[in-house]
Amino acid sequence: MKNLTKIAAVVVALAASQVALAASVNLSRDDRVALTGNNTSPADWRLQDGMTFNGRSFDGVGRLLFNTSQGGYVCSTTLLPGGYFAVTAAHCADDFTSMTAEFGLYGDVAKETRKVTQAIVHSGWTGALGTGSDIAILRLDKQVTSIQGFNISTTNDLGKDFLIMGYGTTQVGNANAGTNWNEWGWGHYGYNTADVDGKTFNTALFGEYEGDDKYGMEYIADYDSYANGTKHNTLQILSDYAGGSWSSGEGLGMNEALIAGGDSGGGDFVWNGSEWLLSGVHSWGWQICPTSWGCDVSKANSSSWGDLSGSTAVFSHAAWIQATAVPEPATLAMVPMALLAMGALRRRRQQA
Repeated sequence: MKNLTKIAAVVVALAASQVALAASVNLSRDDRVALTGNNTSPADWRLQDGMTFNGRSFDGVGRLLFNTSQGGYVCSTTLLPGGYFAVTAAHCADDFTSMTAEFGLYGDVAKETRKVTQAIVHSGWTGALGTGSDIAILRLDKQVTSIQGFNISTTNDLGKDFLIMGYGTTQVGNANAGTNWNEWGWGHYGYNTADVDGKTFNTALFGEYEGDDKYGMEYIADYDSYANGTKHNTLQILSDYAGGSWSSGEGLGMNEALIAGGDSGGGDFVWNGSEWLLSGVHSWGWQICPTSWGCDVSKANSSSWGDLSGSTAVFSHAAWIQATAVPEPATLAMVPMALLAMGALRRRRQQA
């Protein structure tokens, strides 16, 4: 795709009135923009062919290339068991005209490529973030048979460590420069922790709001500095400031990472002792820490130390996913190639 200057970022910032936390500090409930970063060169965190985590390949994490009336975009996705369906973010799938899913992608070469024939967008999705509805199921034109899909988590995984996967932009966490596509063609991984749910976080900072986690839970994580976690532990700083009920550790050291533009729809995976389960779907990033507080390393780098990310909790939608992503081999061939995108068509997206 040539139109890389328009490739999609993680999510959009919503239009919302500013809510003051203090006379000198204004934060908005929905000033969430797109974000990815690692603590060393992104090339150190590439998904490589043959790489496994606890013995499991992640070829089932894919890249989405799609077109809309506004241009060409990139998001990420996760293949489900059976090979007929994949999961992504609703904001990646609510108004595309064509979409291709690439699995087992290394150095811009995919092992399996499929066209997306249908997007089943969560019925609660209206373009508003923070409601727990930023999730969609994709129907593929042909079964993926050579790559194993991931089972979903049916438990609340708040407080657990996640393995993060996606095909978005990259940058080093302490860099004073924006994320970029220098690592185009490679997926990347890292780790983080689901420190607090969206409703608890938003209520403490902005007060009660009926839209928060209306359709499902959101997991929120921050990008702590591995060199000085206390300074950039934004979630703990905000909890202390607002009297929040959550606590946030100082990070996972060198392994910690944050999602980036293009990682939307990618997965947060949790290890249950025997397998990796898809636990969260990447939704948004947020530079919420005021510059004067010193916890955000760089406002030029939207995935720098001190920034936040949010993912839609899969367990909230387990029944919907299990009921919707049911292959019907005898009838799949009858599905027209015309796109049947269902659900809300309204969305707002910040372009990279």
